[in-house]
Amino acid sequence: MGQQKTRKIKGLKGCLKRMAFFCVKKNQKQMADYLVKEVENKRWIWFKKANTYLQLEEEAFLVFDKIQKSTILPIEWCAKKFNISVEEASESVNAINEITTEELTREPQERNKLAEGIRAETVFFSRYTYSFQASNFEFCYGDAKIETMFHPLFAHLQNTEKIENPIVLKIFVSQNAYHLFVNENGIGSWAFNEDHILKGQVFMTLLNYAYAKKENDWLGVLHASAIGDDKNSVLFLGDSGNGKSTASAIALASGLSLIADDFVPIDTNAKVLTFPAAISVKKQALEFLSIRFPELLKAKEYELKAMNKTVRYLAPSFIKNSPRKIKALVFIQFTKDVDFELRKMDRHKAFQYLVVDAWLSPEEKNARFFLDWIAKIPIYSLRYSDNQKMVFAVKSLISQ
Repeated sequence: MGQQKTRKIKGLKGCLKRMAFFCVKKNQKQMADYLVKEVENKRWIWFKKANTYLQLEEEAFLVFDKIQKSTILPIEWCAKKFNISVEEASESVNAINEITTEELTREPQERNKLAEGIRAETVFFSRYTYSFQASNFEFCYGDAKIETMFHPLFAHLQNTEKIENPIVLKIFVSQNAYHLFVNENGIGSWAFNEDHILKGQVFMTLLNYAYAKKENDWLGVLHASAIGDDKNSVLFLGDSGNGKSTASAIALASGLSLIADDFVPIDTNAKVLTFPAAISVKKQALEFLSIRFPELLKAKEYELKAMNKTVRYLAPSFIKNSPRKIKALVFIQFTKDVDFELRKMDRHKAFQYLVVDAWLSPEEKNARFFLDWIAKIPIYSLRYSDNQKMVFAVKSLISQ
């Protein structure tokens, strides 16, 4: 899975103080190397080669556009256009040129390759078979730590029957790194501090086989939680610790369906599909949620030291496994001193969050669709401490 990157360049005079002089000739070929989406008073730009996104203020975009159409840097034009000194114009033009040239020429991030000389293990700490959609997956875990990464998320999918020809994922440690093989094919190797990338690749493998898709058949995967009914959904977004998973569990207890938690796959029609991982329930939410889900009291507790939290896992229940239309994006946060507050959110701020904290398709047609979609979909911030008001608002958004 790739990693998105975005930068925001503000107005000209305040634009990045430390820049060297660049004079890069442009040609017409480069004009096809990016897409531009005008949203209110800003421009969102997607750079094809690197699959990265950039947000520019109106003035900065005018300079960027002039640079792309000129053979020399438009410093004098900038000084006259914005009524600033030649020195200020030079500083701003060079700042914009440096960053945009970097994005236009940046090589795409390479997928982690399998380390040289690594062969698939034959002896494993544990093996489990999981069934999802019409596919069966045999996960072979090299040690207890790797098992803890994945098995609690998929234990509710376990199939104890003998399965012929499952899709086999082997995840193990060798030479101080994680390694992944799928059906005896080496997929990649990751350092111990890249376990989140390993998890993303494992999840993507499960998705592609379950839905008979390739990576570029997806619009993207968002770090979010998706809840809804059998036709529509709302996505919860926000920083880790804001309560996305807890809010999802509360919504689940109120009759809604969990579609995906923490890893939300979106197809090329901007509809969310089911990802079957369990919800992680933090210790501070256990007392409240165990009233509705008493099985949590008997669930095994896991201490996630790297994330500094203790969790138990709640198996999701799906009312219908079909694509759901996304009705709104909700940046949610549990706040003790706020009863309930739902507001429209700044779209540009939401855009920056999304493109940094997601995997998005590198295909041009998908990038164009994503820019159009994110420019129109309703986006809200929701702070709450009253669970009933939160659920009522979410149900209203889903049904509107």
